[in-house]
Amino acid sequence: MEFKIKKGKTGRKMKKKLSLKKVKTTHSKKDDKVMVTRFSVSPAELKKGDKVTIKMTIRNVSEKLLKHIPWQIVKNKKILCHGVRNEVPSGDSFTVSVSWTAIKGNHFFYGDADPKNILKEPKIKQFNNLPQGADRRVK
Repeated sequence: MEFKIKKGKTGRKMKKKLSLKKVKTTHSKKDDKVMVTRFSVSPAELKKGDKVTIKMTIRNVSEKLLKHIPWQIVKNKKILCHGVRNEVPSGDSFTVSVSWTAIKGNHFFYGDADPKNILKEPKIKQFNNLPQGADRRVK
């Protein structure tokens, strides 16, 4: 708490308490809305023709119900699947998945919650919308 010294009407010095306003910081969870909590590509070892399942779990980390949470699952920069989950209460999670038939080559998969930032999270809060991607090699 800080005090400002001010002279009163009598010329005596008086201490006046300064009011401190609440300031949003980048360390607050207040502006964080969604978070990818799990991302998986299975099976781990792949061969051509295998059925591959890609799953992503997204959690509403805000303090209120979110009306729309867009998401997408991507392979090699091409969207495999996308959608919007509606009416997700605070603290709730949902899982989305897509299947893909493996073809020979190297493939990189990732998921993304709110890819176009329609929820208007500050950039510093968007880092948890993307999971660590998964590289898979199909023989």
